[in-house]
Amino acid sequence: MNKFLKGFYYAAVGIVSCIRTERNMRVHLCFTFYVLLLMPFYGFTRGEKAAVFLCIGAVMAAEAFNTAIEAVVDMTCKGKHPLAKLAKDAAAGAVLLFALAAAAVGIVLYIDTEPLSEAIGWFLAYPAAIAGLIASVIFWIWFITRPSGKERLDKKRNK
Repeated sequence: MNKFLKGFYYAAVGIVSCIRTERNMRVHLCFTFYVLLLMPFYGFTRGEKAAVFLCIGAVMAAEAFNTAIEAVVDMTCKGKHPLAKLAKDAAAGAVLLFALAAAAVGIVLYIDTEPLSEAIGWFLAYPAAIAGLIASVIFWIWFITRPSGKERLDKKRNK
């Protein structure tokens, strides 16, 4: 059982590492936050909710795979090589494909202006909610734009 639980620990470490080092993962988290924040205003069926959660998971998993592929390529290929570039570009392209598909699902589900108007009205009716929304925007801007773990490591290496 101990090995089983350690597997979850290592998986969590991998997820946190991706969040710390990959700006795009932080962007995906930001979009996830706002998608989930708006979800209660829409009368989604269980299937529609499942589609949203599946899209979120697929995009984040694709970003984690991309990070793993880039790390292995960087570790094994110290110089520039056309196959290394192909591997990294293809992995990044896979993330883009998942993100575009998720965006299409989001547009189809969230395009209804009535629930969006209801959400805006709700936030406008509660000043604390507006303050929280503004604070969340400030937080996400800081969280996304701060130097990643990779950038900090690169600065240390180049000193």
